[in-house]
Amino acid sequence: MSDTLTVAHATAATAAARAPEPDAADERRERIRAALQKVTHPVTVNPLVVSLGILSWVAVAAVSAFVPDHPQLPLRDAQYIDRANPASIVIALLVAATWAVLWALSRTHGRVGAWTYERVAHGAAWLLGSGVFFLFWIFSTSKTLLFSPPYLIAPQEILERLWDSRGILGHSLGNSLLLLSTGFVVGLIAGLATGVVIGWYQVANYWVHPILVFIGPVPALAWVPIVFVLSPSSFAGAVFMIALSVWFPITVLTRAGILSAPRSYFDVAQTLGAGSWFLVFRVSLPAALPSIFTGAFMALGSAFATLVVAENFGVNSGLGYFLNWKKSFGDFPGLYAGIIVLIVVCGLALTLLFRIRNYVLRWEKELTRW
Repeated sequence: MSDTLTVAHATAATAAARAPEPDAADERRERIRAALQKVTHPVTVNPLVVSLGILSWVAVAAVSAFVPDHPQLPLRDAQYIDRANPASIVIALLVAATWAVLWALSRTHGRVGAWTYERVAHGAAWLLGSGVFFLFWIFSTSKTLLFSPPYLIAPQEILERLWDSRGILGHSLGNSLLLLSTGFVVGLIAGLATGVVIGWYQVANYWVHPILVFIGPVPALAWVPIVFVLSPSSFAGAVFMIALSVWFPITVLTRAGILSAPRSYFDVAQTLGAGSWFLVFRVSLPAALPSIFTGAFMALGSAFATLVVAENFGVNSGLGYFLNWKKSFGDFPGLYAGIIVLIVVCGLALTLLFRIRNYVLRWEKELTRW
């Protein structure tokens, strides 16, 4: 009797061990449902949305060309618009023509047709939305003065300042990228080293973690009066501030990733004869990579914020300095032009980081949800 009960308990335990965990089963069902959704409801090109999108950009060109500006528009703003209006009309017509060609190609067969079909299907709504947005922007500013200068201006004014200030904007962009890349790399290396040490050694964690908790969250602006006095140059001070803003999230997330690595990884590696260095660089760091990339995304935003602060208060060059310089002269079209360049740079840097993340973490492509 006792043997029968023992066998029954063992069978039940084996079945429970083999049964999938509730979370894993739910995740598997969700992935199957998403895959079936793609098959049963594929993304299709909506001809109405595409045609309206193309017409909206033709309308942007027509309004810019044929609708006169408001008679009470200030002279300086009117001059900016007159200089940039031909280029803005050409750009709007080029957008409409490009999408018309893409739409025509999407109706063909072959690799080019499939590629353009996917792009048109995903981007049609953005085409229509952006066209309507620019129509409203032009009408509400230069055509009706619903939003009046100097704070709210027409897009043609920003385009004119972008072209007119292209030299100094390019120089400022180069200085900002040099400062940002240097500070980010220094902070990344320091954060990885600190995170690995305090995540791996209990003694280091005991001494460093309290310092990390208190110093890390201090805003970069608070360090300005000290850093630029003690640093040998303003460039070195700005690099230190950016590196400090990058160091904190990278350290915290690297430490968390190493501490969260499954114990079974180390047991298997040690069973196969792995040494301490192998456990650190071939087991701990790869297991912590998802957390490290989360820290890198947080650090990139902090680095951009610190860059603007450093260029406003210490370094007399770069995009932050350009923005402050334009604001002091009341040149709001130039200010918006600098902000647009900064937005483009931030977007490209974030896109590059996403591409690197997708390549490095390709082994967990289906598990990454951000």
